[in-house]
Amino acid sequence: MNQFRKDPSQDLSNRVARPLFRAVYPFYRRYPYKGRVSLFHVEHRGAFSPEDGFFYNRVPKAANSTIARMLAKHSSFCRPVPGKGDMGRMLRPQLMRRAHVASLATDAVFKFTIVRNPFARVLSAYRSKIELADNPVRLRRFATMLGADPDTRPDFTTFCRFLDNGGVWRDAHWAPQTELMLLPLDMFDHIGRVETLEADLALIERRLWGEDAVHPLERVGKRTDSGESLARYYTDEAHEIVARLHAQDFLRLGYSADL
Repeated sequence: MNQFRKDPSQDLSNRVARPLFRAVYPFYRRYPYKGRVSLFHVEHRGAFSPEDGFFYNRVPKAANSTIARMLAKHSSFCRPVPGKGDMGRMLRPQLMRRAHVASLATDAVFKFTIVRNPFARVLSAYRSKIELADNPVRLRRFATMLGADPDTRPDFTTFCRFLDNGGVWRDAHWAPQTELMLLPLDMFDHIGRVETLEADLALIERRLWGEDAVHPLERVGKRTDSGESLARYYTDEAHEIVARLHAQDFLRLGYSADL
């Protein structure tokens, strides 16, 4: 098993980039990222639309694709050089001007995120990236990270041991959600949950575009139904590891650490 003896914040690229971002970009001057995930994995997790007045902190494996599609359907905003995907039209924190950053502290911008039960989210990441992966290049990459044979698919408990050896910080898909937040938690106007997604998206649509904007939930992306499979995958060891590594998620996002 590979041992990651230091988290990505200590990597040379991050030790150079973090002070540079604080010096150059208004967003990071006001809200410097201090988490243990790589800055380069977190930076594009912010999606800001100055026209619609929202800042969405995207959390992978927490209905991100579904939420992004909903926002893109309603919004006509497009930055001068758009990126890929539904949120590629929005402004990343790096692209936000000083006035944009100042607006985050006002009621003019609705700041929200959607989170998920950490047990289900970690299992979903394992299933989509390893167990059900059909991309051989990506599968080999993750097998290398786990120190496993590229032709095998490690079981879930083995994956959790990898997380416990420092791997938890190496990918945003399974890193703690509280470490992916670009703004302080108390700045968010709404922190929704995957478990109540339909009601949360309706609230967001209503807040940004009015009652007529509320539409039936349209789910996007590969579903792993991990929330319904916890007992089948979680051994006592896996439970203990995830509960410990994601302790701040359970505490600060209001989820129970019991399966």
